[in-house]
Amino acid sequence: MYTEEENRKSLKPIFIKIVLVVLFLFVLMMLFPTKGFVTNYVDKKVNNSNSNFNSNLIAMATAGSGYYTSSRLPQNVGDTEKMTLKEMLDKKMIVTLTDSKGVTCSTRKSYVEVTKEENEYTMKVYLSCSDKTDYIMLHMGHDGTSFPSTSTARCTFVKNLDEAWAYGEWSSWGTDPIRESDTVQVEVSEKTVQTGSRTVTRDEYETKEANKISYSDGRVYYVCISRYDNAGVYDYPVTCQKKITIYSSEPIYNTVTYYRMRTKTLESGKTDTKEANCDDESLIKEGYKKLD
Repeated sequence: MYTEEENRKSLKPIFIKIVLVVLFLFVLMMLFPTKGFVTNYVDKKVNNSNSNFNSNLIAMATAGSGYYTSSRLPQNVGDTEKMTLKEMLDKKMIVTLTDSKGVTCSTRKSYVEVTKEENEYTMKVYLSCSDKTDYIMLHMGHDGTSFPSTSTARCTFVKNLDEAWAYGEWSSWGTDPIRESDTVQVEVSEKTVQTGSRTVTRDEYETKEANKISYSDGRVYYVCISRYDNAGVYDYPVTCQKKITIYSSEPIYNTVTYYRMRTKTLESGKTDTKEANCDDESLIKEGYKKLD
């Protein structure tokens, strides 16, 4: 029979072989990784590279669109305005751009170029880096004010409107009093106007010296004919007179109060919806929210 010491000696070579096999397999895995491992590694490196390059392109486009305002845009169809990345850096419009390897992108080969087309302005953003060289074309609208976006996706933005009073049209002016309330706004105006007329009289007098009649026997008489109030024969000089009443119309003025009104209603629960580019930050600043 084997002793315990002999049993341990017989198992030792087997244990050593098992350890060597495990080490061998581990070395193989290190030297020859699985296909999935390689794929994931490459995908990660490529995606990071593209993301970095696209971010640099967007940074150049944003800086360029802020610089090329109406006074700096080309004036004639076919004309272009070009600015290299070096010029943008000199003007402090942008910071240094580096690629996925940390290498600075070419400041002389990279540029932004704006061209006046027939119906719009276009912007070419060209970027040259050690890992990639490419460009994008952006549309700035017919007046060059549209922000050039690298995305064409459209989204819906919604803004909840605050409650507010909405007024209708003013009514015509009238003299009937109107009482103001929570839903009725009243405007009052006072004017001095002619409200009627009245007849007024004044007396005037028509006068004439009496007619003198002399007789041969020396008698003298003074006569006022019947149309005068003091008609008669007088033996002394008199003035014939007649009172005449003059009638005329005189306007009557009074202060009149006029009223007009307009109704108001409380608008609540309303929303404003706009369609815009998904990366439009201006609507977000105005209080709009992007729907998912």
